[in-house]
Amino acid sequence: MMLATIQSARATAAERSARRAAFTLLEVLIVVAILVILAGAASFAYFRYLEDAKVGRAKSDMRIIESALKKYYMENGTYPTPDNIMVLAPYLEQGQLGLQDPWGRAYSFQTNEVQDNTSPDGGMRMQVLVICQGAPGRQPFTVPDSNTGR
Repeated sequence: MMLATIQSARATAAERSARRAAFTLLEVLIVVAILVILAGAASFAYFRYLEDAKVGRAKSDMRIIESALKKYYMENGTYPTPDNIMVLAPYLEQGQLGLQDPWGRAYSFQTNEVQDNTSPDGGMRMQVLVICQGAPGRQPFTVPDSNTGR
């Protein structure tokens, strides 16, 4: 009789430890919820990083276009018209692809006459602004940056 009681107690203890070795549904749901929150935070940071990289690439492209405009002016004595920006393609490494921003839209430019404070006579000079429309829903930006001068 004593042997049966000992075997019964061992069987009950083994069942309890077997049940306890598995995860409960609540524990699994909590782990999944934590993973979803972490993935959401990481993806938000990743997409913001990608957007910042596109803006950096656009500003770099715009400086190259600004340089191409200056080369065109040196060779031809005048700037191209803003609706004829394709004439700059031979001055760019990427050709016509260099005239599209990372969002797939075309860059544009405008020329303005500005006061030249660096010259002794204080005359006027032409300033070239390369314009990028940027991401949909965001403000366009220019090179040189109107806030910093570069």
